[in-house]
Amino acid sequence: MKTIFSIFVSISIILGQHSMSITGKILDDNGDGLAYVNVYFMDTLEGAMTDEKGLFSISTSTTGLRILRISHIGFEQKDLEITVNSTIGKLSIVMEKSYMEMDPVSVSAGSFTMADEEGQTLTSLDVVTTAGAAADIFRAIQTFPGVNQVDEGAGMYVRGGDVSETSVILDQATISHPYKYESDTGGYFGMISPWLLSGTYFSSGGFSAKYGNVLSGVLAMESLDLPARSSVTIGAGLAAISAGGAWLIQPEKLGVQFSGNYSDTQYLFKVNGGEDRFEKVPISWDGNLSAVWKYSSLGQVKLFYYRNVDEIGVRVESPTYDGTMLNNNHSRLGNIQWKNLFSHGLFIKSSLSLNQFGQRVTLGNLSKDLDDSLLKWRTDLSVSMGTKIKLNAGFIADELITVLSAVYPEDQNNLHPDAETIEYKVDYHTRHYGFYGESEMSLSPKLFVIAGLRGDILESPNQQYYDPRISLNYRLSDAQFLKAATGIYHQYPNAQYRDEWAGNPELKAMNAVHYILGYEYKSELTDFKAEIYQKNYSHLVLEDQVENFTNDGEGYAYGADFFLKGTLPIISGWVSYSYLQSKRKELDHLALVPTNYDINHNLTAALKTQLGVMNNLSLTYRYTTGKPYTPALNDWNSARLPAMQRLDLSFSRLFPIGQNGLLVIYASVSNLLDRTNIYGYIYSPDYSERTELKSTHGRNVYFGFNLNL
Repeated sequence: MKTIFSIFVSISIILGQHSMSITGKILDDNGDGLAYVNVYFMDTLEGAMTDEKGLFSISTSTTGLRILRISHIGFEQKDLEITVNSTIGKLSIVMEKSYMEMDPVSVSAGSFTMADEEGQTLTSLDVVTTAGAAADIFRAIQTFPGVNQVDEGAGMYVRGGDVSETSVILDQATISHPYKYESDTGGYFGMISPWLLSGTYFSSGGFSAKYGNVLSGVLAMESLDLPARSSVTIGAGLAAISAGGAWLIQPEKLGVQFSGNYSDTQYLFKVNGGEDRFEKVPISWDGNLSAVWKYSSLGQVKLFYYRNVDEIGVRVESPTYDGTMLNNNHSRLGNIQWKNLFSHGLFIKSSLSLNQFGQRVTLGNLSKDLDDSLLKWRTDLSVSMGTKIKLNAGFIADELITVLSAVYPEDQNNLHPDAETIEYKVDYHTRHYGFYGESEMSLSPKLFVIAGLRGDILESPNQQYYDPRISLNYRLSDAQFLKAATGIYHQYPNAQYRDEWAGNPELKAMNAVHYILGYEYKSELTDFKAEIYQKNYSHLVLEDQVENFTNDGEGYAYGADFFLKGTLPIISGWVSYSYLQSKRKELDHLALVPTNYDINHNLTAALKTQLGVMNNLSLTYRYTTGKPYTPALNDWNSARLPAMQRLDLSFSRLFPIGQNGLLVIYASVSNLLDRTNIYGYIYSPDYSERTELKSTHGRNVYFGFNLNL
């Protein structure tokens, strides 16, 4: 149902017409050729890897002044400005050995980066060419170890944590509702397209103090800077149309980018079937605008605005009521960010953002109206103290307003419009202040440490928390690392639990302590990670007959994650595996029981191959053991659903047009084997009959095109 056409919305940025060869040789400081060096252009990511003699050749059609990046483990990265034209000669580049401290982002335990600049695990191209991910960042991250998928949506359940326990950040702004078609398990798709981003950092635990305070994970993103050139993009698929463009008003100074997407899935269901499940097929539209002004070589101002509306009507059959669940969502994000590098190496980033979300849900005698508003100011400072120590500090102030009006059935199993109901209202308003300080230290050529302290102050009720965190990376060799991390993390309960009447306004923050130990082998062709972890929860929200809710809940999660990514001449991709055990005592579960997202085994393989120069094929296979469920008249989550399996396929064909244009025709088949997966059961009032909640889609075909000029 996603606007899958966006899979190749901007693929011409990455793949161009192959009509000119740039050749050269990479040497070490002894004059010997260096093998397996990455050489690529920053604007298009066209590139190659050197052979055993240090030779490389890159095919490109983009001419003019460009930046060529050369990177290799153990050597200083080089960025060279070269003029690409028909007379360019063979390049000869000497690399210098690196004795500097290790990059703190790439060495953090439990972390994956998707920045195209450094330490990447997955790039933007990986996201959009992964079969089954539907060009969605959240769905691509679900192929990572430690991230479970509990239904057909994009909700990120990280290492035994609920979907609400992962923070999503864009240009320092917090996106409190980051999903389209939002539901209790997250949503069907992420809100932000990967083609709006220049880099993405994801951590499944042990993240440093600067990334905030939540119990499980962090997804931090940076939006695009100045466009490389003016361009226009249009696309259409079975369920959507799109248009966008970039206007470089003043080279290296001022530029604007924009895009708009409209999705209507009625034709998708007419081709694939399944329209009878909807009273209103999923419809959405979104638009975004960004503007960047570089007022100097060291400073810039960036404006980012995003707007989204989506609606869906699903037919629901229950033992007490057959009707339609209508869901309407709208969200907007506005953010202005300032960056500047001052003398003596002081770097400052500061932003002011407003994130607003509204939702209307109705089904039988149930209704919900939610309005959330988060106003946030954030400033981050960073300064290098020589070559071995870097100091970071930051300050945050935000204001949260939550207004919720809901009507629930008195008997949760009786949705009939005439059944008794309970009204529920929340009007919550609070301010929060935070700060952090941390040091990134290269204590020796082999040992790198990040140590920090984070403080958070809540205005209503008045609460203060101070959380120490530390991570270590020990270099065994140029390619092997041992990692360890631990820290304390807090997260405030949702507003509905802190309401003055229906909740407990004195609830304290929930708590988690992370312990992580890992190993990584990283080369130009292979990246292997293995981690074991333990996460202990305390002060979770627990229902209480007297106080409505208390902080007497507790829980734990432990497991192991494995990740292998490789690049071979014919095939590339990655394989991930996770083992998880998770139990909690929270809300109405008064004893430690398996959580709804306690999926013990999770295996994903995402493989890609290039068939000739212009054809790309991708396969993704996923296997997970079934999540827990509660059989009739039995203990909570004492049984498990059948295992889930799914195989997805995508194919694309590229047609160069002129010097810079590109036409992409693509097709995909989701759930290629037409497997029916079970995501739960519904029981009749007397528990004598059980109905399976099956996957929404069987085998599903999608196709379309994209044109970039």
